[in-house]
Amino acid sequence: MKARVVFRRIRYCLLIVSLVVLVNPVLRSEPTTYFGVTFPMGDAAFADRVVDYLAASCVRDAYDDPEEALGPPDAYCDGCEGCSGCDTNAVSLGFRLSVIDNRGYLVLEFVDNVLVDVAGNDLFIYNTNQNPARVEISTDGYSYIYVGETVGYPGAIDIGPYVNASDTFRFVRLSDVPADEDHSNCPGPSIDAVGAMGRTEVVITGEAFGSLELLPVGDLAFSYQSLARTYLIVLDTSSSMLEIVDGEVKIDVAKNVIVDLLNNLPETANVGIRQFGGCGHSVLIAPVGPMQRGLLQAEILALEPAGATPLAYVLEQTQADLAKISDPQLVLLISDGMETCGGDPVQAAKDLIGLGYDLKMHIVGFDITRNVTARDQLIEIAQATGGVYYDAGSREELRQALSMAAPFTYTVYDLEGNIVYAGRLGEPGPQLPAGTYTIVIDTAPAITLTNVVVSDQQTTMITVEKASGGYQAEVGN
Repeated sequence: MKARVVFRRIRYCLLIVSLVVLVNPVLRSEPTTYFGVTFPMGDAAFADRVVDYLAASCVRDAYDDPEEALGPPDAYCDGCEGCSGCDTNAVSLGFRLSVIDNRGYLVLEFVDNVLVDVAGNDLFIYNTNQNPARVEISTDGYSYIYVGETVGYPGAIDIGPYVNASDTFRFVRLSDVPADEDHSNCPGPSIDAVGAMGRTEVVITGEAFGSLELLPVGDLAFSYQSLARTYLIVLDTSSSMLEIVDGEVKIDVAKNVIVDLLNNLPETANVGIRQFGGCGHSVLIAPVGPMQRGLLQAEILALEPAGATPLAYVLEQTQADLAKISDPQLVLLISDGMETCGGDPVQAAKDLIGLGYDLKMHIVGFDITRNVTARDQLIEIAQATGGVYYDAGSREELRQALSMAAPFTYTVYDLEGNIVYAGRLGEPGPQLPAGTYTIVIDTAPAITLTNVVVSDQQTTMITVEKASGGYQAEVGN
């Protein structure tokens, strides 16, 4: 049964596909051998679901279907003994024309098995050409561990040097490795199948499957409709951010909460980061571009506060940051004070809108409620762009304020406490084996739903809405 598919084509040989696809073929449970590798649990050892796909440059239509990477290997180029060519039963990731081009990637999920470290090689990538693939694995689909590069049909990966023996993984992310230009029909790695060796934990029993959907309703649904795809995070790093709030240094709180926010933004988001501290001083530490979580988080954690608060100056600098971006933009500005360098930040915000920028500016006043003048100024900046102002006086309040910028995430656990799915509120939900689950929704505070039943050929619907002091969820059918 296939879930809903969402995709978008972009000119100049770029294709972005964001989808969740479940393939439920008739699987062989007895050991099977594919090109010299025997899988003890047969076809159940292979990836079942496409989570995300982005093709880099110049992949032809015949080689851009990510579903071709699901299930056991079925490519036939040259018999695929040492396969080195293109095949329509595989998906190409493309190649980067330059270092600023998008890196092609494919994210797959194991539904009816897990990847663990066993003796010898653990993961096998059936790649129909000789272009290497970068391999990363994840427990939850958000935080990934690099485990090496591979070529071959299949290429083998031993995850042992990178993980603990007790760790289990369900997600594999493959991406192209920058190299010379490749103008073949299937540039970059061409992936036919991905199989997990070792202890396979089968959770499929028969053909009993149901659906799970988590949807925002009410005011929360309205705010989701306006979620941006391009984000510029602007952080106050003036010296006042060294002050203590709720027992913690403000800059440390802000940095950690922004790191969490980056974990929750979609892979397809474009994100940039700018800091300001000191009159006439503001640095674009990460230009707006495709999501690179690790790099962005490292840049945030390295920031150190100093100087005054040049709000007007930093808003003037954002003009150049967003000048070449046509999509709707969201500027998230976090500050603990008012303009202290003689500028007019309200007018600077109005000038941005006057120049035709399609943006909203959400402002978070951090530990600012006692400074009425500063708070009023930040409110005016937000109002000038059609944005929203939020007060935050603690880590949890700051986290809740920033959560309006990204869909809430949720995690599904089976009765043994194993993660079986991780997704985002409002996106297509999973197909799950019929059974009972626990679901944790990453609101502030978090919502935990126990004994959630998924029935055969039924959809279990969970709605989430704003409530007094937080959020509430209701399980229905």
